[in-house]
Amino acid sequence: MKLLVLLLSLLAFPALAETTALKLMSYNIRCGLCEAEGTPQYWPERKLLLAHLIQTQQPDLIGLQEAELFQVHDLVAMLPQYQWFGEGRDDGKTKGESTAVLYRKDKLQLLSAKTLWLSETPEQVSKGWDAALNRTFTKTQFKALKSGQSFYFLNTHFDHMGQQAQLQSALLLKAEVEQLSKQSKVLLTGDFNVEPSSEPYKALSKSLNDSALVAKDKLSKNAGTFNGFGREPTSPSPTIDFIFVSKNLSVTSYQVDNRRYNGLYPSDHEALVAVVELD
Repeated sequence: MKLLVLLLSLLAFPALAETTALKLMSYNIRCGLCEAEGTPQYWPERKLLLAHLIQTQQPDLIGLQEAELFQVHDLVAMLPQYQWFGEGRDDGKTKGESTAVLYRKDKLQLLSAKTLWLSETPEQVSKGWDAALNRTFTKTQFKALKSGQSFYFLNTHFDHMGQQAQLQSALLLKAEVEQLSKQSKVLLTGDFNVEPSSEPYKALSKSLNDSALVAKDKLSKNAGTFNGFGREPTSPSPTIDFIFVSKNLSVTSYQVDNRRYNGLYPSDHEALVAVVELD
């Protein structure tokens, strides 16, 4: 009799029996025009590998870095379950790399989206501080269709040269997170071009948790995130890509997907995957 009552209660209140889990990926896919034609690193040669990795992981939400818009179009053509938002860093439209966001249109509703620049003038196409290049972050807000839960998702790519730009970019994002209400659920992915011992990482860690550290199930321990296509092997490979979450969120698992396809690399970075509980 007690078992029957329990089963009936679960049927009456299904939300009590499950949590809203979000599978999140961060992936620097290496710019499409950066590698020589005829090499395994050339985009037309490796895009199928990259799409296969995404298809097998089936993330709900993806933050891409170095994504030229023709690459995003190629991926979405192969992965039609995804919708996307992204703008080129060189004109705020189509030119240059983007920090594009892909999302499962059957699971998430995009509530708002904008591209901002990592600079003293974030609302304008600009290069900040001592950065070598224009750098951006994409700020979005989503609603999970199943539960109605809403959350913010930021995706970024820090400069690879300017140390002042790296620190100021971290402080800008930290301020962006802190201006949201304390109840807000926030996710941040990116290629930060700095390691965990750096000041920019420490600054972000004051407001957010590194999912690699707080995940209940650490599927990858001490796994680096930059592989350089294996052309310049470093041991250990550096960790410069991260998935951060606000301190009111729990992380079920964290993984660095560093698979190879007969020795071929989908990108010069590894894909990061975290499962986050939104409830």
